[in-house]
Amino acid sequence: MVAANTRPEVPPGFAIKDFSSFSPKFRPAIADKVAKLEKKIFPAIEHFNYNVELKKKNTGLLLVFKEDDDERLVAYLVYQRMKRLAWLHKLCVVEQERQKGVGKALIQMLHYQMERGGCQTVFLWVDESRQPARALYTSCGFQQSERRPDYYGPGRTALKLELMIGA
Repeated sequence: MVAANTRPEVPPGFAIKDFSSFSPKFRPAIADKVAKLEKKIFPAIEHFNYNVELKKKNTGLLLVFKEDDDERLVAYLVYQRMKRLAWLHKLCVVEQERQKGVGKALIQMLHYQMERGGCQTVFLWVDESRQPARALYTSCGFQQSERRPDYYGPGRTALKLELMIGA
């Protein structure tokens, strides 16, 4: 993955930014952009209320923009940190930017930040039918630890994956 003292590389043409790096006056507009992107990609039942979620102390958001253009949001990752563990709640990359290393860069940035902060494990749930997402997580070192039928609804099985930090 990435050593704790090595900041992950971002694919050319993109920039990763932490939501907390933006001025508080700009955060609601960014949260709205994330919500709009989410509505295009995820089923309605999986949508977050970002204006509420992002006010929670332990919720983090990493964003990917086209380089030098904070208006062109192309990906995001939502996580929740709880002492020595973190939950990756959502990873989203717009379709035209997939397969360019953007999702992997977000996961590597999360890994980097969590390792520097003393986190030991990152967990996530993924729909068993989402093969591209599963392949991405596996390529980043996540391993399956549990399988839960009907987690996302009838016939939609979830897999719990975990990534050991510093392993």
